[in-house]
Amino acid sequence: MQVSDDANDAFLRILQTLAGLMSQHTDDREIDGKNLSQCDEELDALGSVQKQLERRVASVRRKRNTFAPVNSLPPELATVFDIVIGSNPVKVWSNLGTLMLACHHWNQLVKYTPSLWTKIQGSAKTSNVIITRVLEISQDSPLDVDYDGTGGSRALDHQHAFLSTIFPHAHRWRKAALSIQGAAQALEPMATLSSPLLESLSLRAIGGPSWANEEPLDVFGGRPPARLQELSLDGIPIKWSPKTICNLKALEIRDIHRLGPSLDQLFAILSASPNLESLSIDKVNFSGGASAPIHNLIQMPALGTLWLELISPWTINRILAALRAPNCNFGSLRPRILVDPFETLFTPDVSHFFDHIRSGANSSSVYCREGEVTMSWDQPWRIYLEVKNIRVARRVLDWMSVSPELNPPVVSLCLTIGVSDPLMVEDILAVMTDTKAVHRVEFLSNVPLTGAFGMLTTGGLEEGDARTPFPGLREVFIYKSLDDDEWENLVRVFRSRQGVTEARDGDQHPSPLRSLELGEEWDIVADEAFITQFRSIHWLNRLEEVRRLLGHDGKLRWYQFMVTEDGTLEEQPRGDWSW
Repeated sequence: MQVSDDANDAFLRILQTLAGLMSQHTDDREIDGKNLSQCDEELDALGSVQKQLERRVASVRRKRNTFAPVNSLPPELATVFDIVIGSNPVKVWSNLGTLMLACHHWNQLVKYTPSLWTKIQGSAKTSNVIITRVLEISQDSPLDVDYDGTGGSRALDHQHAFLSTIFPHAHRWRKAALSIQGAAQALEPMATLSSPLLESLSLRAIGGPSWANEEPLDVFGGRPPARLQELSLDGIPIKWSPKTICNLKALEIRDIHRLGPSLDQLFAILSASPNLESLSIDKVNFSGGASAPIHNLIQMPALGTLWLELISPWTINRILAALRAPNCNFGSLRPRILVDPFETLFTPDVSHFFDHIRSGANSSSVYCREGEVTMSWDQPWRIYLEVKNIRVARRVLDWMSVSPELNPPVVSLCLTIGVSDPLMVEDILAVMTDTKAVHRVEFLSNVPLTGAFGMLTTGGLEEGDARTPFPGLREVFIYKSLDDDEWENLVRVFRSRQGVTEARDGDQHPSPLRSLELGEEWDIVADEAFITQFRSIHWLNRLEEVRRLLGHDGKLRWYQFMVTEDGTLEEQPRGDWSW
């Protein structure tokens, strides 16, 4: 690399000066003969020359570094920095600091690019000095503000300092997510703020949904930001007016126990946001009850996601009845209390809403416990119901299986039984015996199994009944140790369902089982004693025949171990377990 002639001449002059000064001090004996003040003067002169040399060396190195490939990148590299920083939003400032250490050029580029400093992340551990400095560097760029006020008593002081610093910049907010202690008082200044650039606002009250004020929060003085598209309110009620909450694409309301909206107010807000794509309501007490008549149906063609959780079933029913959302194919319905769904939820005026989601779930389950039955359907819709008994559950299953589609697919159903009354166990299985969707039955540790195994074979059907017991059953999971009678009855189940035993005249052979999972603990160490007991007792007396009946493609799991056809235990990683 060539340096300019002027730079070379200056550098040579400095070297000559240094050489002249150094020549005066080559002999230690000469220094000894000088007095202290002369030495100090010469040391000062040498120090001055040294500093000049250091500055010159640094200057030449910087010039040399400009020829390095890393410095040939244009200033537009800031857009690439945005991508790197955005890959880990939690550590924005740490990422920026790392980039600034790469070289002087990058240091200057990062330091003086305002658009890289637009993510403001505050917490009780964040120094307000840093917040102030970042706001200065970001200049007039739009801001994404994120604050979490979780912490002890000192967190309130940090929170007050942060909000006092960030509120004057509300006109630059593009996104704001504020989790606040004492939100009723801390957020009062928002009534006077103006945020014309705001696109997304999330307000969360820390410490539960209790709202201290008698009035809801006044946000932006009733003047909605023109660009606001996403609004999330967690434990913070606001004035439920369609003039303030309008033109949204996403609305989330949760944990509001006081000063919640009425259904009429909610419907007015939804009507004012015809392009709404996502609606989520969770643990909200609606004022005015759920008996108000629906005057006008709300057309929501863009709504694709709907979450209605832990609110009254009557409220869910009224919301579903009011909406016309033909493209709503994802969401969750979970009433708050134990009810008869046919009296509160699945009424005729909401059937239009379920027509396009019935049989659309990937899987479903019925969980029978002492005194109640829980039902759920998984993706793309998650529906979670608590019903009184298995008969109501069966009615719901039949209702949900009716689809306007021609030959709709059967949603696979997992039936889990966790009751200790043998008559109740058999009653559950009798009610579900001809349900085609049941592909898996799980018996928990408190379940008596002798009669249950008989039901898996016959379904409690009378002789000559043309129905097949559990026609879709493929998997059985038993979460307990079996006694000798239960083992014998389990083997009979396999002999019957695998077609080994003769069927009675007119009876239908049930479908063969393809998977059996056994064991009540899942952290077993396969030591020599465990393996010896398995091989000498369980394999020879019971499991060898079961494994043979399952066939080559079948699966037998003993605790966390897969059992091969020759009786070898192979440990199965937890990620590969089917339950």
